[in-house]
Order: sequence, then C-alpha cells, then structure tokens
Amino acid sequence: DLGYMGNPRPLSPNLDRLAAQSVVFERAYSLASYTGKSMGPLLIGKYASELDGGFLHFNRYTKSEVFLQERLQAAGVRTVSVQGYWYFFQNSGFERGFHVIDSSAAPKVAAIEGDQSSNSDEQSDAAIRQLGAPELLQNRFFMWLHYVDPHAEYARHAEHDFGNKPRERYDGEVAFVDHHVGRFLEALSKTPFGARTALIVTSDHGEAFGEHGMIRHGFELWEELVRVPLILKVPGVPPRRVTARRSGIDLVPTVLDLFKVEHDPKGPRDFLSGESLLPDFVSQLPAASEAIEGASPAQRPVFMDMARGPHNAERQALIDEDLKLTVSDGRVLGLYDLASDPEEKRDLAKDPAQLEPIRRKYSAFKSRLRRAPTPQP
Repeated sequence: DLGYMGNPRPLSPNLDRLAAQSVVFERAYSLASYTGKSMGPLLIGKYASELDGGFLHFNRYTKSEVFLQERLQAAGVRTVSVQGYWYFFQNSGFERGFHVIDSSAAPKVAAIEGDQSSNSDEQSDAAIRQLGAPELLQNRFFMWLHYVDPHAEYARHAEHDFGNKPRERYDGEVAFVDHHVGRFLEALSKTPFGARTALIVTSDHGEAFGEHGMIRHGFELWEELVRVPLILKVPGVPPRRVTARRSGIDLVPTVLDLFKVEHDPKGPRDFLSGESLLPDFVSQLPAASEAIEGASPAQRPVFMDMARGPHNAERQALIDEDLKLTVSDGRVLGLYDLASDPEEKRDLAKDPAQLEPIRRKYSAFKSRLRRAPTPQP
C-alpha cells in the first residue's frame, strides 16, 4: 500500500524517505487482525495463547504480564506514551510502565468502532511537545506513538483527496497520517538527540477492500489483513532490504537489544517468544567482526495467533518457507503457496502430500507454546 513497496500513488512520501534510510522488512506480519488481539502480544512479546488476557474484544492484561515499557523503565529508561485512542491509556495494561502518558489528542467521547474523527495532527502536536521535555536530554528514552486514523470509518481530507470510494478515502487517511508523521520526524531531526535515536515503524493489522469477500479487518488472517510495514532506522546501520519473513513477536527483544537491556526472567511466566531482529542486519555493521558481508537473513517460521473473543473465533496461521496454513480450533481452513499464489486464491489443503508436512510443523510449533490458562467468556 505504501510508496516504498511500489505503490505509485503519492500516499507516503515521509515514510518513503524514512524507508530509504532504514532497514526495511518487506515481508513483515502482525500477530492478529484486530487491534485488541494484536497490540498486547506485540508489546508484551508473547503469543496470544501464552497471555493472561481474558476473553474481551479489547483484552485487558493482568500484572502477571510485563510490557516492554515496564522492562525499560526498570532499566532506567525514560518512558513516554503519546496516545489518541482510549484503549492504550484506560486500565487495559498498556498504561503500565510509563513515566508520562499524554492523551491530549484523544477524543473526549471514546468510540469503540466506526470513529469518523481524525486526530493525527493533534497526535503529532502532542509528540512534538514531548520531544521538548528536559528529561529527554538527561536520559535515554522510549516513546510510543500509535496513530489510529487509517481505520474505519475513513474520514476525507481535502488536502489528501483521492476520491470518495472506501479505498480512496482510506488512501487519503494514510496520506494524512504520513504528513503528520513527517512533521514529527522533522521535529525529531532538530533535537540534540535526533541523530542518535532509533526509529521503528510498524502496524497492528492491515485492511481489506473486498478481497476474500471481506471489508475492513478482523476475523481472518488473510495476507491483506496481516501483512504490515516494518521499518527500522538505527544510527550507524546502512539501509537495506530484508526479504525473509518476520513477525511482530520480534519487536520486544529487538528494542531490548537496542537499549542493551538484558531480559532477566523473574519467574516461569516471564519469558519472550520472539527473536531480536538486529542479527538480520548485523552483517552491515562495521564493528561486526564475524559478519559475512551481504549475508541474507535466514527464513524462520511466522506464527499468527488470534485468540477467540466475543465477536471472533480463534484463528491461527503458520507460514513455513512459502506455505501458509490457517487453522481454527484444530480445523484446517486453508493452505496456500504464497510464492505462486500471493493472493491466496488456490487452496491446497485437499492435497495430503502438501498438507500433512506443514500440518505436522504447525502441531510441533503449537506444542512449544507456553500456554496461559484458557480464557473463558
């Protein structure tokens, strides 16, 4: 959907410029296709089946689950949350571990779905104000911004008008967000710490516009719902493209690596399920004494785990090499070869010779999950 991945429509000039200076993961995946099922795993670093998060549409996480910002705060990092969406600062767990929570951009009346307002301008205003806090000159810091405007309903923006069809309004929302993300990036570049600040851009889900008979998002794990941007700009690291598939489960260990904060488990439930992404581009670092210049990062399985809730059934998917298996409560829903069939139109699940090997891999992967108690309605 974005220019740096080939879209000729001028939606994302600021993210495109950032991508040109960054490590771009071309095949990155979210952990689910709902915000309430994706963001907890993303910022805690466990799959949904491993989390004590309950059965709600917007899951709320008990204190037995440790968020990324809590680990950083304990290590002496200044932590700042700038939010325009109620879920991330109203007693869901996402508010834990932040020295500052700026929710000034949030609408006064919280909308669960169908929000037709826009607040990316106010969101960037708030983030830019936070960049001026004197504490950021005295400490290493972690700042989390979550822009929500490219989300149904799609508001029109006169300065980014591509038409009135749903996809065209969505594109206008993306362009609106990109413009205000650009304002934040410009302000960051002018701070004393801008040149030594790492940046990560990703998303919690995609959006459908009629593919597979779906609109909006949620319910399923089709590629259009779970393929997301993943851009890492790390000081001193040259830009490159990584084609190996990677997952949002790797975000927490990656950020801990960037801060050189070791994960010190405090008990049997305190674990991380992903792997740091830094080794994927360590071959480009001048100080990497054992690096193999130009080495291509190895493939590894990608697992999506969308827990059931009051409005959705369970969905899990395993991508191994190019084969993607989707399962619900043990029942196979489909098998697709993403290399020859990226739009997932030809189901291979009726061919036992193709199904059984990846089904065994799925069962083996699932058996390694350190499952939390089964959530109840």
